[in-house]
Amino acid sequence: MSRLPLVVALLLALFCPSRGHTIETAPPISDREVIERLTRLEEGVKALREGQDSLRQGQDSLRQGQELLRQGMNAQMQQLRTDMNMQIQQLRTDMNAQFSYVFQLMLGMLGAFAAIVTATISFALWDRRTMIRPFESKVKAIEEEMAQDRKRFHALLEALRSLSVHDRRLADLLKQFDLL
Repeated sequence: MSRLPLVVALLLALFCPSRGHTIETAPPISDREVIERLTRLEEGVKALREGQDSLRQGQDSLRQGQELLRQGMNAQMQQLRTDMNMQIQQLRTDMNAQFSYVFQLMLGMLGAFAAIVTATISFALWDRRTMIRPFESKVKAIEEEMAQDRKRFHALLEALRSLSVHDRRLADLLKQFDLL
């Protein structure tokens, strides 16, 4: 059994192709072919360099385009800021105008209310005075009449007292009412 792996290895080595059998030899290249190939390689390198140069130029123009785009965006942003500031200022102006209008309206309403209250109080005072004046004139008339009646009463009382000196019944009557 120890020989079996050795036999298998030998059989494989004999029948399996090896690397040594597969290498082909290249045909010899002439100097002219080498020069032509080198020339083509140099032209390819030259074309690659030109491509690199055009790529660099494209990158430079791309950078310039990016810079122009950045400047344009900055200008637009600045314009937007200016527009926003103007709109905010306009809103502030409008709001101040509205507050001023509301304040003036409130002042007008307060003035109207004060005028109504003043008119009502003035009317009440005027009405009281006009209502009291007829009573005052009547009271004055009554007081004057009473003053005259008082004078008459005193005159009558004096007359009765002077009569009571001669008439005893009249004197007793006046004493009974505390008039003598």
